[in-house]
Amino acid sequence: MDAQRAGILLAGAAALLLAPHIAQAQVADEVVLNILRECARIDDPTSRLACFDNNIRSAGAAPRAAAPVASAPPQGGSAPVAANTPQGFGAESVRVARQREADQLRQTANAVRAQVTGVSEREPGIYLLTLEGGAQWLFAEGVPSSYRAPERGAAVEIERGSLGSFLMRYEGQRAVPVRRIQ
Repeated sequence: MDAQRAGILLAGAAALLLAPHIAQAQVADEVVLNILRECARIDDPTSRLACFDNNIRSAGAAPRAAAPVASAPPQGGSAPVAANTPQGFGAESVRVARQREADQLRQTANAVRAQVTGVSEREPGIYLLTLEGGAQWLFAEGVPSSYRAPERGAAVEIERGSLGSFLMRYEGQRAVPVRRIQ
């Protein structure tokens, strides 16, 4: 009985010693969450990312390494160009136009219904769908062999899920997590 009482007393003492640290951690978590909420309210993507990076750095964590950015061309030369960067006359406006389109879609559309123009099975249970307009969606996880994959000409619905994810629905079957690759 004395060993049991000693164990209970030891656990109680540990709880009393840790209580201030737990409360302090909860307050710190709330502060970090409020900072993240404030950063998320910034409209400009570059400024928003800088807000997240600066606050992560001040919290002692290292932000993700940035992608290489093309520098200004030397006199009479040409700048190095990152992969998949539009080139030529007017290329500087492409990113802005695409960002504006994405922002408009984010604000208005929570789902899209589209016709499948192509289907290929990448591996068992993982399909790549090409939709009208050229968008390509890849199953984010495998489906069982009993799942009826969409066929060319079929209509699918893709809706926004939680935390930036997307779900595809087809013919009343369970929703399948998908990600857009093009």
